[in-house]
Amino acid sequence: MKRSLPMDSVLGLLFALGGAAILHQALNLHAVPGMNVGPGLFPSIVGGGMALMGIALTIQGWLVRDEPEEEAPPLVTWFAVGIVAAIAVVIFAMPYLGFLVAGTIFSVVIVLISRGGWLSALIFSPIATATIYYLFTWALRVPLPRGLLG
Repeated sequence: MKRSLPMDSVLGLLFALGGAAILHQALNLHAVPGMNVGPGLFPSIVGGGMALMGIALTIQGWLVRDEPEEEAPPLVTWFAVGIVAAIAVVIFAMPYLGFLVAGTIFSVVIVLISRGGWLSALIFSPIATATIYYLFTWALRVPLPRGLLG
């Protein structure tokens, strides 16, 4: 009987290659004078993490094959489509709305998609967005889009 390539291994390999490409590009970013942290730090961490986790998923896919492909859960779900759509919308809206407005709306949508309540979304989202904004603008001195508030 022919053994097929497990889907986890394929996705892990693609994820590892994507992470390696991000890491390669991030390491080529030049430092900006006057900044404590170079522009490649965060992408390097993300790319390296993606590459390592992709390798781990590839190895796990080869070692653990206890679920037949016919019974595996679907790869594309409404939840996954909603998350990807929300990310795409916030990427295009952020230059116009700014980080604070777009980030808060994005956080509300993510909480609601994740089956959280309106109250928790309205409490969590502004706090999380403001925390991220001040971390990047004050601590890391990374300019974020101001949009409507600028």
